[in-house]
Amino acid sequence: MNTIQPVTVDSLLSELTAHPVNSNIFFIDFRERVLTTTQLQTFIRHYHFFCHRFVKLLEGLLYHTPLEELEMRVELTKTLYSELGSGSPKHAHIRQLERFAQAAGVSQHDLRQTRPLPEIQEYLDTVQHLFMEAGYLQALGAEWAIETTAVSEFHYFLPGLQKYSIFTSQDLTFFSMHLEEEMAHSDWITQGVRHTAKNAEDLEQVALGARQTAEAWHTFWRGMHRAVFHSCA
Repeated sequence: MNTIQPVTVDSLLSELTAHPVNSNIFFIDFRERVLTTTQLQTFIRHYHFFCHRFVKLLEGLLYHTPLEELEMRVELTKTLYSELGSGSPKHAHIRQLERFAQAAGVSQHDLRQTRPLPEIQEYLDTVQHLFMEAGYLQALGAEWAIETTAVSEFHYFLPGLQKYSIFTSQDLTFFSMHLEEEMAHSDWITQGVRHTAKNAEDLEQVALGARQTAEAWHTFWRGMHRAVFHSCA
């Protein structure tokens, strides 16, 4: 008779790293195909929309984390500090992404005028709900899934963008830097999970938030694939 194995931190980490979002069709096509200028600009406008708003959600998660969960708050603070340039506004990740956007011919005005794809707005709404309303254990699982699955995208994005001679290595700093930084973010949040999830019931709540987020992230990239490869928008 088969028995259901209890969730552990290591088994859930393995589940997240094996999730199909880590090798979804958008990542593969982005790396392998040559995009037009319009396709590249569509990607960067929608990707920036997400990145710009995600950091604000992370601030909200830190605020809503209970005072007693010190280890979790410490790990979240490290991630947020990194996102905000480790104390240097010019090194904030969103500024680095905006410098890439400029190199791709997308102005600040263009970025401000971007309206999100339905799948991107759905993802942001899901994360906001998990961060602010679902309880701190589901919120922790959501952030863990975000940081763990974010690692893979840069293994596709950086080589995909290095095909284009218009971009210098400095233009691609956002992408090259994230190859290492996202692994650190994932490690930090994993430590937060180990310290915060005290028992099997806690881990089930963490898993609930993590799985919901990973699925929404997969839907996000399906929407991006449609917008970039099947639309002139």
